[in-house]
Amino acid sequence: MTGRIALPISIAAALLTFAANMPQAAAQAVQPDEAHGAPTRLAPHIALSPAQKRAIYAAVSRQRLRTSAADIPLSVGATVPRSAALLTLPDEARGDDLSVQYLKYATVDGNVVLVDSVSMRVIDIIRGAGP
Repeated sequence: MTGRIALPISIAAALLTFAANMPQAAAQAVQPDEAHGAPTRLAPHIALSPAQKRAIYAAVSRQRLRTSAADIPLSVGATVPRSAALLTLPDEARGDDLSVQYLKYATVDGNVVLVDSVSMRVIDIIRGAGP
């Protein structure tokens, strides 16, 4: 013997049939959102009420902190570069709403641009003096 194991053809055929009929592992399955070039995490749908927008705009205005607006797009859903200077929402702007825990902001031309800090996408733009 040279170290090889010889299986009868019927056993080899049974193993191949078994392997072919095994379900694909879920972790390896390609889902529609895993297509090449698709974002790994879609931005959550955060619907802010007009009252929340006013509170955020007022809290941010009181801080008087400004960011560099050169690389922050004014378009909801747009990608924000990771190098963009973003600030954490003030506590009074967040309140008890856990849906805004990952939001950061930048001020651009008098507007407050809310950005999901995980996906780095613009979630909302609070324009001028608020809604």
